[in-house]
Amino acid sequence: MSTQTHPLESEYRAFSPASATLASRARQVFPGGDTRASAHYLPYPLSIVEASGCLATDADGHHMLDFMNNFTSLIHGHAHPEVVAAVQAQVALGSAYAAPSDHQIELAELITSRVPGIELMRFTSSGSEGTTMAIRCARAATGRQKIMKMEGGYHGSFELAEVSLVPTPDKRGNLAAPNSLAVDNSFPDSVLRDTVICPYNQADLAGALIDQHANDLAAVIVEPILGSMGMIPATAEFLSTLRQKTQQHGVVLIFDEVITLRNSLGGMQEVHAVIPDLTCLGKIIGGGLPVGALGGSAELMQLFSPEAVRPVMHASTFSGNVLTMAAGLAAMRSLQEQDTDRINNLAGRLRQGFNHAFEQSGIRGQALGMGSLTNLHFSDQPINDARDAMEGMIAAGHMTRLLHLAMLTRGVMSASRLMFCTSTAMTEADIDAAVTALHESLAVLRPYIKKERPDLLIP
Repeated sequence: MSTQTHPLESEYRAFSPASATLASRARQVFPGGDTRASAHYLPYPLSIVEASGCLATDADGHHMLDFMNNFTSLIHGHAHPEVVAAVQAQVALGSAYAAPSDHQIELAELITSRVPGIELMRFTSSGSEGTTMAIRCARAATGRQKIMKMEGGYHGSFELAEVSLVPTPDKRGNLAAPNSLAVDNSFPDSVLRDTVICPYNQADLAGALIDQHANDLAAVIVEPILGSMGMIPATAEFLSTLRQKTQQHGVVLIFDEVITLRNSLGGMQEVHAVIPDLTCLGKIIGGGLPVGALGGSAELMQLFSPEAVRPVMHASTFSGNVLTMAAGLAAMRSLQEQDTDRINNLAGRLRQGFNHAFEQSGIRGQALGMGSLTNLHFSDQPINDARDAMEGMIAAGHMTRLLHLAMLTRGVMSASRLMFCTSTAMTEADIDAAVTALHESLAVLRPYIKKERPDLLIP
């Protein structure tokens, strides 16, 4: 059956006519009607007109439970009162100065006091900019060119950060030495040559690859939870091996904690007691406004000092802008250990409920994740790396898309790849409502799975 005329898509279209109208207008000014690929999905995305707490209201007036939270960046949900007050007070005083501000310093003081691996830091305008500058810092410090990243890892919107983001079975090569794959036709060959791909959660293979390429490696960059492949947690053994091997060879270890800082005040480096040389941040530290950051050891970060002999160049018009700093400071001050514990526990309840829904439906699936981060997979097999995740995605086909649409029509927003995250605005009742929506959605989806993807049914 064509996905263009699937009954569940028809249900979605009937649910969201105002969003359909706006999507049609968007196609007149944006290629494909899209100005942000991650937020786009077929047949068209819901348009949101306002949001407060954990509820977002779409153009047709539906109140949606928001488990996307702008891709994990809104740890307090929408329009948190203290963040709103801070932004309102600051915008009347100006939104961006070409000068330092007290908010900038205070937010940096708070972050450096919490994150073990950050002694000094710099703000950027996005997480992508933060990872870019981390890589440049590592190259300047070591005099080497190559970067090792994980298969299926995502570190922003630039070529190196997206190499082997989608490790397709016909092109990815041997697990012990994966191929460097371009995600689109814009990649120069030089980027692929300078990127060493490492299998995730394979400690022995990772150690061997670092040994093999050590003389050319400037850095190893890793997400402590592999986000784009479905929230796959790294094992402590894997991260410890990366730390030991990079120290042995003088390679800079970079943790991309843009997403994972929400799981603990000190990030996953605090949880695992594995301290990187550099840490990239973003998302929650901006209070809902665009932000990124880079921090690390004083020795490495001093390479950015304008007073250095030959500083690493970093100029960015809106980095550390006072409006974002005011919002971020309010958001981070409002986030305490009891808050991260609570939303982590809520997500544990969510995963437990989701897993029960799959079991009861007779459909192969699971909720994977750690802390406040969760992702649904149409697979009942262990998922430890990007290759495991890809097998599930291929087996599911368009069922992932249909489940996303079914959940939307039942009032639950997630990323189209079925990523969910909890916020401090949520309660157990919100979690239970999402679990109920999944039960209902899987019941509706089951006849189509039986007809179109029978291998997803449990015998």
